[in-house]
Amino acid sequence: MSNTTHQTYYDVLDLERDASQPEIKKAFRRLAKKYHPDTNRSGGQNASRRLKEVIAAYRVLSNERERARYDVLMQSAPGVEEEVRRNKARTLKEYAEDLLNDLLNGSGEQALRTYDELTASESFELEEHLDLKDYLDCIFLLAEQMERHDRFREAAALYEELYEREKEPPRQRYFFEEVEARIKKLYSRKLPRDARTAEEEIACYERILNFDLDKSEKAFILKKIAEVFCRIGQEDRSREIFSQALELKPGLKGTATIRESLGMEDA
Repeated sequence: MSNTTHQTYYDVLDLERDASQPEIKKAFRRLAKKYHPDTNRSGGQNASRRLKEVIAAYRVLSNERERARYDVLMQSAPGVEEEVRRNKARTLKEYAEDLLNDLLNGSGEQALRTYDELTASESFELEEHLDLKDYLDCIFLLAEQMERHDRFREAAALYEELYEREKEPPRQRYFFEEVEARIKKLYSRKLPRDARTAEEEIACYERILNFDLDKSEKAFILKKIAEVFCRIGQEDRSREIFSQALELKPGLKGTATIRESLGMEDA
């Protein structure tokens, strides 16, 4: 590795200059784990400083546009040294603030990259680096971005956190109704498709039953649960739940297949 005075981001991550993106990501994860306080308790301030350097290097080299710009700067050593020096001085709080600013300014993909970098260590808590209102804004916008990138489980976890936070008094409930609607959508339409087992799929639908639903909404969710039980051969349980759905909404649509499967065409 180069002398510290002339260290580049490639040096920080112990990489060659033609390193591939998978190699960059692998190096970052290895070094983030190595220098994080939870795994390097004896490292003190030096480990903390190295972790900041690793995050700064990864943030640039993992972004193809930023990396190309940086590679041009590398043709002039003073420019490189200034770039490295400036980013070493950044704190985790500043990175968290950048994350929020990127979300507010429409740079969602950059925000997700920053979030993934910061949370590469399980002990990083975003809330510790933002005030409460900014934190709530941040997790709402992060969840929104995760939805757009089909990261539905992560989005649901953030929406659930925000929902629980806004149930606690005193809160203005800026997001409450919107978050409730998004949780319902995720658990009724997105997450069931990603479920690994029938039990997990049913749990998604049952989560929605904890909300206040009108008769039509509840009947639809009960029908979906009944369809899962029917699919896995638990016809008695399926028939019981489907009957509850029909009691709530006798004219429930989209029931022809399950009626036929359960022998309830005349129900």
